[in-house]
Amino acid sequence: MTDAELIKVQDEEGNDIELELIETIELEGNEYVILAPVGQEEDAYVYKVIDSPDGKKYVAIEDEDEFDRVVEEYESYFDEE
Repeated sequence: MTDAELIKVQDEEGNDIELELIETIELEGNEYVILAPVGQEEDAYVYKVIDSPDGKKYVAIEDEDEFDRVVEEYESYFDEE
């Protein structure tokens, strides 16, 4: 069994939450991550990865079209199997 990579993000109230990295996606020159509560992949979240002087930041995707493209790319991983 491999150890899950855990990433801390802030929820809408500013509380730190720890999520498990499910997948990293490169799309249109940007990096995105699919994160989920540990053991609950069906409740996944999509974040855009932004490099900053303080390290990587994970930000919610505000643009609906951008979000849809990332989800479509992720789902295509399962179509190829």
